[in-house]
Amino acid sequence: MSTPRLSARNKRWLIHETPREFIAAWRQFPPLIAAVLYQRGLRDESAIGEFFASDYRLHDPFSLRGMEAAVQRIVAAIQNHEPMAVYGDYDTDGVTAVTLLVQVIRAMGGMIQPYVPHRIREGYGLNIAAIDALVREGVRLLITVDCGISNLREAEHARAAGLDLIITDHHAPPARLPYALAIVNPKQPGCPYPFKHLVGVGIAYQLARALVRRGLRSTLQKDDLLDVVAIGTVTDMGPLIGENRVLVTHGLKAINAAQRPGVRALIEAAGLTPGKVTSTDISFGLGPRLNASGRIDNARLSYELLLAEELAMAQRLARELNAQNRQRQELSKSVQEQASAQIRALGKHQQRIIVLDDAGYPSGVVGLVAAHLVEEYGRPTVLIERGEMWSRGSARSVPGFSIIEALTACADLFERFGGHAEAAGFTIATDRLPELEDRLVRYADQRLPDDLLIPSLRIDAGVPLGELSYDLLNELKKLEPFGQGNPQPVLMSSRVQVIGAWTRGSEGQHLKLRLTDAGGRGPFNAIAFRLGHLARYFEQPRWIDVVYTLEVDEWNGSDALQLNVKDFRSAR
Repeated sequence: MSTPRLSARNKRWLIHETPREFIAAWRQFPPLIAAVLYQRGLRDESAIGEFFASDYRLHDPFSLRGMEAAVQRIVAAIQNHEPMAVYGDYDTDGVTAVTLLVQVIRAMGGMIQPYVPHRIREGYGLNIAAIDALVREGVRLLITVDCGISNLREAEHARAAGLDLIITDHHAPPARLPYALAIVNPKQPGCPYPFKHLVGVGIAYQLARALVRRGLRSTLQKDDLLDVVAIGTVTDMGPLIGENRVLVTHGLKAINAAQRPGVRALIEAAGLTPGKVTSTDISFGLGPRLNASGRIDNARLSYELLLAEELAMAQRLARELNAQNRQRQELSKSVQEQASAQIRALGKHQQRIIVLDDAGYPSGVVGLVAAHLVEEYGRPTVLIERGEMWSRGSARSVPGFSIIEALTACADLFERFGGHAEAAGFTIATDRLPELEDRLVRYADQRLPDDLLIPSLRIDAGVPLGELSYDLLNELKKLEPFGQGNPQPVLMSSRVQVIGAWTRGSEGQHLKLRLTDAGGRGPFNAIAFRLGHLARYFEQPRWIDVVYTLEVDEWNGSDALQLNVKDFRSAR
């Protein structure tokens, strides 16, 4: 059931009811937990049992199509001391996958070097100049991670250059697959692998498991690798269901053991508490710092950090990443303000899809900014750095509208492109930008229905404010790890009183609230990010409905329950 009343963030609240008979049938869970399970689509004994299972279980890596051929070629390369390279994308998924395969294959005695392209100079995916450079260096076998599935021309060039190519990727494959010795991608036609949602580093991990199954010895254990698997999976927004949930659950244990110097240094640089790192900390603390180097300069810094053997070196690299992350934050904010002003000036917020290009939009942050613009305007957004000859863009979408399908409908325009339903990237000749916008706008007009253009907020359950407690929070924590596909439960409390309001943040951009219920229970602290401009509304006591996630606010050695406010509206 949806409610049309306006809210602080101008969103439609989607309040989903859970049948009473379901809650009664699962009396072993508190009613709130049963409601969340129902809203996650976990409604039978098998699905619920699998969700809560904590045992380490993965499908046979050899059920991935192409895995047998890939393993045979890598084994031969190790045994014959052939030079290899692993080529990854410059985001965190690609960097962690590169780190994993370099670490594993070197431990097995292989000669392998990492290669991550420069975002600005080389762009996304395989490129011919890099292939030629690797061939000149004597590389005989090239393994891609998190990219390659759309690189038809580059794959043909590698074959002509005498380079064996293995593609491992998780992005949606094109109608025609590139030529390669082996393609390992669960989404390719004919692949029987049951779980289709592994990200790039998850597929790289399965490749490592397959190499071990073929008898290659290594001193590494799974816990030496699952830390980077968890970081890459969460940061790339892999849905935390099925195998991804298993990998991240066990990966968090490895992260909190902090055996890898680079992870220890990264935790320290992010100001996180060692031993208490969560999937949310990966999303907002570790992942953005690893992403920063690829967005601002060169992703080499990130995989050097993860491969560092000495803590002192790792700490130095982590400090550099911290500085780059601050630079990335400032740049993103500036570009977002500029883009938002341009969208309104041109009236593009009235279109079903926003397509915007400018020479002043650095390609390193266009994806981040596009995501913020989707949140601001409730429309798929394509943001492009316009160059003299070539332009690079990133696209983000709203739930229910596949942006990769939209770009595929324009495939003839791109030099190269790739991605999935929620996010994609591309390189295009600058003189084709007007045609791209025209075709995307017409595509969206035909295939993007009105109901997907109304920003909405999904609510898992209603909870009286007075029932919030540490016991309830501990029950919710049993549903972790949270992330894409298993978000932190969103709760609503109706008719609560605001008895205090203050701005927070260096520019007063955030809103701090004190809340009680009609019976005076509380008070509870609440924080509403980016709503500081509404503080004056609460100069008089107000009654509101509030939507939030429940968390602990730790400050100066003490902690208290806190509502992380997602939205609020005036109570009836």
